[in-house]
Amino acid sequence: MNFTPNYKTYTLKELLVAKHNVCNEKYPKRSAEIDLAIYNKENGIVEEVEENVEINKYSTFWPRLWAVIIDGILFGLILYAECLVFGVQYSTQDSFLQALNGVQFAIYVILMHGYFGQTLGKMFMNIKVLNHDTETVINVKQALRRESVNLTLNFTWVLIILVTAVSLNMTGTISGSLTYTVVAFSVLTMVWGLSEFVTMLFNDKRRAIHDYIGKTVVVRT
Repeated sequence: MNFTPNYKTYTLKELLVAKHNVCNEKYPKRSAEIDLAIYNKENGIVEEVEENVEINKYSTFWPRLWAVIIDGILFGLILYAECLVFGVQYSTQDSFLQALNGVQFAIYVILMHGYFGQTLGKMFMNIKVLNHDTETVINVKQALRRESVNLTLNFTWVLIILVTAVSLNMTGTISGSLTYTVVAFSVLTMVWGLSEFVTMLFNDKRRAIHDYIGKTVVVRT
């Protein structure tokens, strides 16, 4: 009985051994089958390696988290320095100061991404924001669109704090409608942050909602 092995089930090492043991002149057909199997196996390995590299390229969740922490520490120091310069008492409990810091941070992110594609934290973590469709550098306009929700939320929080302060000075109390506004805004901010987190976890390129808004993607460099 003429038995022909199923070379598709062979490993690359087994195929190379078979190639060495089969006489090309005596068994040209079988030798050709082995050559084809080796070619397919090698290309399959190359494709697998390329696929793994591509997947790893977008595995940016932890680097992005650490980049935010690094940038947050940096801006905490900047805010402290600003308080010293302007003679303002620094306090982590001062909502107005922290809100202003949030606005400054959003502007910093827009400018750094628009001109360099990276904040200092992202530079340290070797990740970069690129255009999703072309994976080329983005501009300030695209960076602004990407950060538009965070910027709006921070500006809104500053306004809410100012209105609350004025209300306290004028009446000594906070109106019920203003209290509801603060609560609603807090819930909205939490929902936005959670949505960003969940969205990032459930797509192959780890894009958050703001990446979809800005048509961007974050990659390892």
